[in-house]
Amino acid sequence: MTKVKPSAEAKTMPTILSELKKSPKKTLKYHALGDSLSVGLFSNDQTTRFTTLFTKDLTKLTGRQVTEANTSMVGKTATNFGISHVQDVINDQPDLVTIEFGTNDAAYGIDETNVNNFVKNLDSIVQQVQSQTKAKIILVTTWSPSNGKYLANDQIYDQKIKAIAKKYHVPVADLSTIWKNNPDVTKNSLGYDKNYAILRDQFHPNQQGHDQIAKLLEKVIQQPEN
Repeated sequence: MTKVKPSAEAKTMPTILSELKKSPKKTLKYHALGDSLSVGLFSNDQTTRFTTLFTKDLTKLTGRQVTEANTSMVGKTATNFGISHVQDVINDQPDLVTIEFGTNDAAYGIDETNVNNFVKNLDSIVQQVQSQTKAKIILVTTWSPSNGKYLANDQIYDQKIKAIAKKYHVPVADLSTIWKNNPDVTKNSLGYDKNYAILRDQFHPNQQGHDQIAKLLEKVIQQPEN
């Protein structure tokens, strides 16, 4: 049987990385919008949270300086934080944005009001960023311990995130590929964390978790765009 070679078009399908590398800018901007994961709980410190590690990866992969802006807060959702801070992202006019909400929404429940508000506001965030900037967008799904109490809720919110991503033709970084059946990424020693001025828990990613999230984002930007 004759093997069919992939077409030249298939070989050259654009990726987020290839588009960033084509930019005429000497310095690129990455903006992280999200909750406590994007804040960095519980990486070793803020220089090793996934957003900052990803920024370093972007610098290496694009061959130019990449700056990081971070608009995130512990315990927040698309409804009570993201929608009111999307203008911060727009004002920054970044080249790449990660939007990471849903984890706290899932913990608050799957009642119709909560889910509908999440969908409406996440949709609006993506629409505004896409229409008012030239940024590439990556949506990030929910985070959980492998035996977390909100697993069923997480699945519902992840489905909503993926549906919005499909609507706007943006990629998704599926965090369940990291934490599912992998308790090692949420093993945090308990006690006060001076880096984040908060008590540690065994819910948030540890440094290994942050390392893997950064690697996942690095993988996403090298996949063909929708």
